[in-house]
Amino acid sequence: MHLGVQALGCACLTVLGCLPGATAEVRAREARVAVSVASVFASPTDQAERVTQGLLWERVLVLGQKGPWSRVLLPDQYRTPAGYPGWMLSRHLSLDTPARLDQVVVVGVARAVVRVQPRPDSPVLSVAWLSSRLPWDRLEGEWFRVALPGRKEPGWVHESEVLTRCRPPHGADLLETAWRLKQTPYLWGGMTPLGIDCSGLVYTACKVHGRLLPRDADQQFQVGTPVEEADLRPGDLVFFGPDSDHIDHVGLYLGEGLFLDASGRKGVDQSRLDDFKARKTFLGGRRVFCEGGQELPGGQDPAAR
Repeated sequence: MHLGVQALGCACLTVLGCLPGATAEVRAREARVAVSVASVFASPTDQAERVTQGLLWERVLVLGQKGPWSRVLLPDQYRTPAGYPGWMLSRHLSLDTPARLDQVVVVGVARAVVRVQPRPDSPVLSVAWLSSRLPWDRLEGEWFRVALPGRKEPGWVHESEVLTRCRPPHGADLLETAWRLKQTPYLWGGMTPLGIDCSGLVYTACKVHGRLLPRDADQQFQVGTPVEEADLRPGDLVFFGPDSDHIDHVGLYLGEGLFLDASGRKGVDQSRLDDFKARKTFLGGRRVFCEGGQELPGGQDPAAR
């Protein structure tokens, strides 16, 4: 997936449909997720509802602590103007982030392996999941040398597993990325091939292609351009629920009456719009990319938030 090395930083990410009041200031310490994936809970216990997950190197604002837990906001997964609120184990965070963060590669496969040395037989240092953004400082042959938060030793990731520039996609490109998570089991609040929910699937696929949507389905329904069923194209988002004020499911339209989604019954796989439940609850579509992969109007650089 090496497309010609260039810096891939915040400037290529576009926030689509940012919430009102997005300039709200939050006084907090900045940290980074220091593990491959860290769950965020509604309260400071792992018995609480898992509301989302943060991936390796993801930016986190730490608002306070309670025992082994940190009260956090994830700015790039906005539920509120300042980010997605919740609680994360403090040991999953690093406050020491000396790496250059303006030059990154994005994981473009379901699971990228970070190795100790730039060789395919080298021991595994870590793994990084689809859409993770890894700072790098050197290219050696087919390998990027990447930093890991809280560690002095660098790691190496093969160029076939990462993207070096954003590619605003045609609908087919978005679907190709989402299909990499086929057969992933369903997990409420999940964001990786270990487990993912319906809005996490949509959020992750769009993030790989440089677009930050809201994290949850009800707010994803508020962005993009409304699309009637007869006008749906592959890559459009399709939404479901009892009414437009209670969206509870989202998928990616495949064409010919099919859509890709994550559900508790089958994990990530295709479903049919003419299924009895889908037909009864279908509420319409949204297009978050124009034909030809051009950006829809109204996006914002997240650095401006």
